[in-house]
Order: sequence, then C-alpha cells, then structure tokens
Amino acid sequence: MEKGENLSFSKEVAETLGLECAIILNLFKEIESSDISSQDRLLAYAVNALPFIDPLKIKKSIDKLNQFNLIDFDKESSKKDYVIKKPTKNLESRQIDPDWQPSEDTLEIVKMTSISNDFMNLKLKEFRIYWTERGQKKNNWNITFLDFIRREWAKENNSNKGLPYTINEKWFPDEDVFDILNLSDISRDSALKYLREFILYWKDKGAAFTTWNSKFIDHVKRRHMINANMSNNEKNKEYIEPGKYTKDFKTRKNDTTWANEISLD
Repeated sequence: MEKGENLSFSKEVAETLGLECAIILNLFKEIESSDISSQDRLLAYAVNALPFIDPLKIKKSIDKLNQFNLIDFDKESSKKDYVIKKPTKNLESRQIDPDWQPSEDTLEIVKMTSISNDFMNLKLKEFRIYWTERGQKKNNWNITFLDFIRREWAKENNSNKGLPYTINEKWFPDEDVFDILNLSDISRDSALKYLREFILYWKDKGAAFTTWNSKFIDHVKRRHMINANMSNNEKNKEYIEPGKYTKDFKTRKNDTTWANEISLD
C-alpha cells in the first residue's frame, strides 16, 4: 500500500477505540498476507505507512488492539472477522428508569476503553439522576450513556484538570451548563446574555478557579432572578403609583377653575 493512499477504517472501531486504532486495524487486515509476523514489525510498517500519526500514538494503538485480541500474528487465525459490538437498539421511546443499567453490549464497549469501573459507576449515578429529573424520553439510553461517559472521561483526563486557571475572553461554558439551566426554565439564549459581563467581571478580578461552569450557572440564575423581580416590580408600579402632575402643588392649590362648573342656582 502506498503511503497515504486508499485510507479507510471501521466507524464502529473508531467510535469505540479511537480513530488511530481503526486506521491501524484496517491497515493490518490489508497487509496480513505480508511478512508482518510480530508487533514490532507492524509498528515499523505503520510508522512508515502513516506518517501523519505520531509514532507514540501508533504504538499505544497497537498495544490496545493487541490487548483486546483484535490483531493476531498467527496466520491461521488472522483471517477472522473483526467485529465491534454496538448496543442493541430499542426503538421504543421512553423515560429512563431510576434503577436503569447499561446493557451487556454497552458494558463490553466501555471495558474496551481505558475508563475505570469506579469512574463509570460514579458517573452512572449522576447520569440516572440527571435524566430522571429531566423526564425526557429517548429510544436508546445505551447510546446516550456511551456518549456521556466518553465525554466525562475526556474531561477527567484533561491536562488542565485539577489546576485552577484564570478566565479569558474566549472562555465558553460546556454544553451541560445549558442543560442544567434549562431545568430552571432559563434558555440558552437567555443565559448567553450574561456571558460577556461574567467574563469581564472575573477577568478583572484575576481569580483562578477550576469551577468556572458552576460559577457561570450561579451567576446566570442570580441575574435572571434579579431581572425577573425588577420586571415584576415595574408592572406593579403601573397599578399602585399615581400619575405625574403637570403642575406644582402651589399652582394646583390656587386653581379654582373646578368651581366654575358648579352652579348654586
């Protein structure tokens, strides 16, 4: 295979193990008839054939594929089909149960990643509570959970995790923030009206935190409540405040024009 030509990969493998693993697995299947009899030879071949992927990532991807027995250097057994199971679809749209559990296929996919069981179980509780409170119906909670756990694991392993940082003009809240605010009947557009003032305030303060999303949620809720109260007060004033006089008190006191209309005859 010429370098960089005819590149293809399995979407299922890419979604489960990552794009690099999917590309390398497909590469291995195409060259399995060649003299690739060891992991080291596959590494050397892949590094040469895939110059756009970091060699360290290639090595880690081959290790992962080997760990899950998706590559086999035994020529007799290397002709097997490489199948990544996807969660079984359930077309019935329903709310999540308070004691919902991922399917066996979903758990198998999670096990094929680096996500720990402790982390998954912790996030599973959060996942159930969040969607139970929302009361939203979905036709496949397994897919929703997979997307959620991958996203949360990526956040957990972010290089900035645990390190406070100052806010900058390009900061933007996570999408989960808008879901949480929506539970308080605050729309995405309404929340974003307060983003600029939030950034300017904390940028001027120069404080460093790891909880900017939480702080933004609190800020939006507080400002939204203040504005709602001000709006209600303005409406009440229309009913309880007297209209403005066009003349001062002395002029109105000496004004006797009202008596001209009264006849004593």
